[in-house]
Amino acid sequence: MQFAKRFVKAGISDIVLLVIIIMSIFPFIYMFMMSFKSTINAFDFDFSLDKLTLEQYIKVFQVDNFERYIFNSVFVAVAGVILTLAVCSLAGYAFAKMDFKGNNKWFIFLVMTLIVPSEVIIVPLFLIARGLGWLNMYRALILPLPTAFGVFIMRQAILEVPSDLIDAAKIDGCGNFKTFVRVVLPVVRSSLLALAIFTFVGAWNNFLWPLVACTKEEMKTLPLALSLMKTQYNTDVGLTMACAVINFLPPFLFYIFMQSKFKEGMTMGGVKG
Repeated sequence: MQFAKRFVKAGISDIVLLVIIIMSIFPFIYMFMMSFKSTINAFDFDFSLDKLTLEQYIKVFQVDNFERYIFNSVFVAVAGVILTLAVCSLAGYAFAKMDFKGNNKWFIFLVMTLIVPSEVIIVPLFLIARGLGWLNMYRALILPLPTAFGVFIMRQAILEVPSDLIDAAKIDGCGNFKTFVRVVLPVVRSSLLALAIFTFVGAWNNFLWPLVACTKEEMKTLPLALSLMKTQYNTDVGLTMACAVINFLPPFLFYIFMQSKFKEGMTMGGVKG
């Protein structure tokens, strides 16, 4: 009797999970299938082979400056990942392994900035970028990408690095930077990859700040191109979905290739503080 009850509970749990999975992936399947159609009806679910075509993707790549939009998104995302990994790992190492006055207080203050919505700092950030003459420049899109969240992830990971390894490296004549590069970074590689995924996806999908900081067509990114599709071609659902698929695939593939390291990096270090 107890076995039957457990079997029923397990079956119900599996069904509920299956329903949740289907509900989660349905929007992506819908987006992908609709991208092969030319229709003004968002509820047109006739996906017969004679109605599927690559015409929408051809039209997307024929849009003026579309290749430039792709290059901008790739360049900003990749440069943002490199900058974020460098800044956050160095700051995380300082907070985790270096003893300086106010270490914990500065770190708590840094973490507290996470409760501030990003939209709140758009205006001050715009004024700073305008004052420095950085509007419509890559540096305006890249430099704000490192955040306190990245520092938090790296600090928690570096706390797990045995202090004996660092002490041994210093005894062998390594300075702080050499110890950081040769001893610490190889140990926290999984956390670096996890942070790289977060940063890449965030930079790729960033919409509000590029919209504010870039007014020239040649500096716009793919999310802005998608909004252009929604306004300029708002009658063709398939064209909008084709652009959405192109915008969705790079971060999705990046995560697929990195997912094993992502899981390992997110579990490394726990919440030790």
